[in-house]
Amino acid sequence: MTERELHPSVAQRIVIKFLTNEGVKPSEISTRLQAQFGDTTLSQNRVYTWAREFRVGRERVENESHGRRPRSSLTDDNISAVRQLIEGDRRLTVQEISSEIGISYGSIQSAITDHLGIRKICARWVPRLLTGNQKQVRSEIAGRLL
Repeated sequence: MTERELHPSVAQRIVIKFLTNEGVKPSEISTRLQAQFGDTTLSQNRVYTWAREFRVGRERVENESHGRRPRSSLTDDNISAVRQLIEGDRRLTVQEISSEIGISYGSIQSAITDHLGIRKICARWVPRLLTGNQKQVRSEIAGRLL
């Protein structure tokens, strides 16, 4: 095992696998997990399902990969396109950016706030954090005004 923190559900599956291999009944496993993990415990149905999976020979405690479609709207190219549009015109709205790039409103909003770290103030997009140079300039201006 590495030193990284395990997700609680994966840690519980490891315990389920160990106790199932020891011959402990799923009801007892569920009770022990409830005592150990409290509110984050897997449901009794999930405990029974995982115990059955391990009894029939499953070895992996991680979820199997699935055939869902991957997220395709928040790619690096789309995020850089959003950045370029905002840098070109800071008065653009999320709706205008969305129609320009062809991505949903929510994806554009996520790209702006989560990935680019920008927020809207008085109809203009501004960075959330000032750079060191911007802080210095503002400090000098404030000093001159006092």
